Amino acid sequence: MGLAENQLCFDLIQEWVVNNPKASICTVEGAENFQDTAIFQDYHGLPEFRQAVARFMEKVRGDRVTFDPNRIVMSGGATGAHEMLAFCLADPGDAFLVPTPYYPGFDRDLRWRTGVQLFPVVCKSCNDFKVTTKALEEAYEKAQQSNIKIKGLLINNPSNPLGTLLDKDTLRDIVTFINSKNIHLVCDEIYAATVFDQPRFISVSEIVEDMIECNKDLIHIVYSLSKDLGFPGFRVGIEA
Repeated sequence: MGLAENQLCFDLIQEWVVNNPKASICTVEGAENFQDTAIFQDYHGLPEFRQAVARFMEKVRGDRVTFDPNRIVMSGGATGAHEMLAFCLADPGDAFLVPTPYYPGFDRDLRWRTGVQLFPVVCKSCNDFKVTTKALEEAYEKAQQSNIKIKGLLINNPSNPLGTLLDKDTLRDIVTFINSKNIHLVCDEIYAATVFDQPRFISVSEIVEDMIECNKDLIHIVYSLSKDLGFPGFRVGIEA
């Protein structure tokens, strides 16, 4: 009950693997590609794979946005992507704001080895745990009073554990907030395709396309194949 493993597509994937033996270097048909794969590769990930990932992320978001493969970095799962971002964006003792309730795995992903703190943005059940500008400002001010340097805001959309979606106005308020503070936004969209048609999932990538004054270098999207495709064991993480 503690695992988010989607096993509904295993039979489809197995059939595809059988019908496409050249896709794997572990088959006779794919063995000729072994040498190309065994040598040093681009540290950001195989270019062909990054292109495929970019296209898949676009498709998941209804082709309403585009992703530049050259701005995608591959990692060992979303866990690795989060930890990498924490190492890159903050120093030990610095903090990321995170709306409550939040995925408890974030404590492991961002804190254990980096020394980075997670500072709660208190969201309340009376308004369905909506992330408001007021709550963000209060948390930021409280951190400042405690001499804690805030380097970013971490959000999870669709939400784990709430299963809710952030609407367009809320996302716009969040992007406006992080720009006003000149801090980073890490948006975990690992469940982007595991949603109903209504309400429609809106990616932060759609929001920043319409915000001319937004500093896109402050926006980071974390994705993975573990939830939407049910491949947690593949350890494929994506930071865009």
